[in-house]
Amino acid sequence: MHTEEEQVEKLKSWLKENGMSIVLGIVIGVGGLSGYRYWVHVQETTAAEASSHFAALLTSLEAGDAEAVRARVETLVDDYDGTEYAKLARLALARQQVDDGEFEQAAQTLEQLIGGAGDGPLAYLARLRLAAVQIELERLDAALGTLAAAFPDAYAARVEELRGDVLSRQGDREGAAEAYRKAQRADPGPADAEFLQQKLTDLGIES
Repeated sequence: MHTEEEQVEKLKSWLKENGMSIVLGIVIGVGGLSGYRYWVHVQETTAAEASSHFAALLTSLEAGDAEAVRARVETLVDDYDGTEYAKLARLALARQQVDDGEFEQAAQTLEQLIGGAGDGPLAYLARLRLAAVQIELERLDAALGTLAAAFPDAYAARVEELRGDVLSRQGDREGAAEAYRKAQRADPGPADAEFLQQKLTDLGIES
């Protein structure tokens, strides 16, 4: 058994040899905690600012102020890139471009969004809108390629309706009818069941 004095001397010796590393460890630990808190603060501030810009974007979109929409989108994409708000901004821009008849630009915007959105609801929605734009541009094979992605079942009605639209334009009435019927049977069903039924009726094919 070491006497109390011996234990104190051993502790002093150990601290002399290792004291600096302990102090550094404490400093780094505290600094890391402070850095983490600062990072959280920055993230929260950035999210709040991006949210404010996006809310203003939606207001401009509803007001039909195309210039303001594009300005807000530019701010979100340039200053808040990587946030969900920047991705949503691109989706809003594509809508504005479609409203303005700028289908080529809308396709490019949606392709950029898809490239950075990964997998998730936003990416699936962007693909559906891209397919619709490609149909307007008469890029029918490209639209079929866009719709060939692995969509979750929840998107089946819209995917099949768009596929039917493509096949109808290509003159494949039987294929279009089959796609429209799949859309009718999907769960959840189509957003506008009456309009979809009209498309099927217009094909002139018996159900």
